[in-house]
Amino acid sequence: MSTPNTIHYPDAFRRSPAAGFDGVFDWSWTQGCFGEGRITPMDLDGVIERRGQFLVFETKDIGVPIPKGQLYTLEALHRMGAFTIMIIYGKQQPEKSVCWYPDSTMKVDLVGVDAARQFVARWYRWANGKARP
Repeated sequence: MSTPNTIHYPDAFRRSPAAGFDGVFDWSWTQGCFGEGRITPMDLDGVIERRGQFLVFETKDIGVPIPKGQLYTLEALHRMGAFTIMIIYGKQQPEKSVCWYPDSTMKVDLVGVDAARQFVARWYRWANGKARP
């Protein structure tokens, strides 16, 4: 599979396609649309919505940093108050995770898949108890 130049880590991308992967979209047609900067569209690896609350998953391989532009986007979503952010390190399953609680500066570090599953299950119970907006 050939990948467009907007995919920064093509080998890692090929090893770990997204859930429901149906092909690669080439975003290079947007170059120049966002002023003089190097802005390109990014993806979120997973999003769950429950009663107006959102859980955003971003996955990275161990040792792979989050690009600054993507980090700015995640931080902006978090500041909106309805987004819980879960950054997962490990491409086969969560080896470690950093979770940002909504409407809070609180972040929690998790180790292993069991801790990640417990966090997601707690988030769902919490979000499910919220009134619809």
